[in-house]
Amino acid sequence: MKPTTKYAKNKDINIAYQVVGEGAVDLVYVPGWVSNIDMMWVDSKISRFLMWLGQFARVILFDKRGTGLSDRVSPLCTLEERMEDILSVMEAADCKKAHFFGHSEGGTIACLFAATFPEHVLSLITFGVFAKRRYSVDYPWGPTDSERQVFYDFITKEWGNGQKMGLECIMPSMAHDPEYYNVFASYLRSGASPGDALALAKMNTESDITGILHTIMCPTLILHRKDEPEVQLVEAEYLAARIPNSKLVQLAGVDHCFWVGDAFSVLAEIQSFITGTRPKAPTLLRFATAISYSKIDIEACMMQNFKFNLKLEEFATLCGRSPSAFKRDFKQQLQTTPFQWLKQKRLEYAKSLLLASDLNVTQICYESGFMNVSHFIHAFKNAFEVTPNQLRHQNP
Repeated sequence: MKPTTKYAKNKDINIAYQVVGEGAVDLVYVPGWVSNIDMMWVDSKISRFLMWLGQFARVILFDKRGTGLSDRVSPLCTLEERMEDILSVMEAADCKKAHFFGHSEGGTIACLFAATFPEHVLSLITFGVFAKRRYSVDYPWGPTDSERQVFYDFITKEWGNGQKMGLECIMPSMAHDPEYYNVFASYLRSGASPGDALALAKMNTESDITGILHTIMCPTLILHRKDEPEVQLVEAEYLAARIPNSKLVQLAGVDHCFWVGDAFSVLAEIQSFITGTRPKAPTLLRFATAISYSKIDIEACMMQNFKFNLKLEEFATLCGRSPSAFKRDFKQQLQTTPFQWLKQKRLEYAKSLLLASDLNVTQICYESGFMNVSHFIHAFKNAFEVTPNQLRHQNP
């Protein structure tokens, strides 16, 4: 079940975050390139991994500014501002000190945070992390400018197209599953617009933490799959050679995304590093995936996911049906159309948030699954005969 999305405040910027799990230790997850913490729970592979982590830790998730559910300001900002955002999230989540888990570009930020704010970091864990994202004589594994330009062109021309975005470079083991590519492409679209994604990619190209690695003093676990093509193993070895109290664990596999391929081996290393106890795979089998692609109860699935702004075809996928079968079975089970049902549930949820939370109208609009504030206000007034603000003033 998706946890409640809340907002931390860094000056005038709202940073979306969630807390899942009730473990004895705090674990801050710093996501990679783009993210959407709501849509993480739609993807069965990501959500299952988060549930695993939540068995032994209180996991704190957030979307970096300019991405996902956080304020869609310009994604270009200083690394200092990104670290201040993390501090704001920790304060809002009542977290004084935590273990940090950073993936890809998020691991670069986590490394810098550990070096800058050691008083807030218990340990550092990275997966698929690089020290630089550009070729140089002293870092010959980084992509060349021409290679990065090819990537920029993919974003410009094919953003959101799961079959043409080159996803086989970051998750080769899923190349046989075009359905999952489409699900993950939806996740990327929800994390950033094409322009924002391109700006973030260019900012990542300029990332360089080679000069601060020797100042990271906390226990550090560097996880890397041996044969992944996106970030080379030698880049993980470079980190391990320069971070004083670090340990490199090479994992079998080819995927840059930790939640695909042998995700359990990643989880086992993290849990063992943090708790000293290595989990056994059978103990995790009782945790079913949040979403499966087999036929499931439509109403139960829609109740879990109506807050997400998905296409009809994507809701059909979540319910394990083709679009035509989904509409037919939906009508038969719920005696209405998906469109009418979604609109009613989202408006009812928005009304409950207006009465029980301090979120503003814009935040409630997006939290409820609407994507246009003026359309939301118009639909709300038609349904309840008052605007959202009028309802709130009537019920202080």
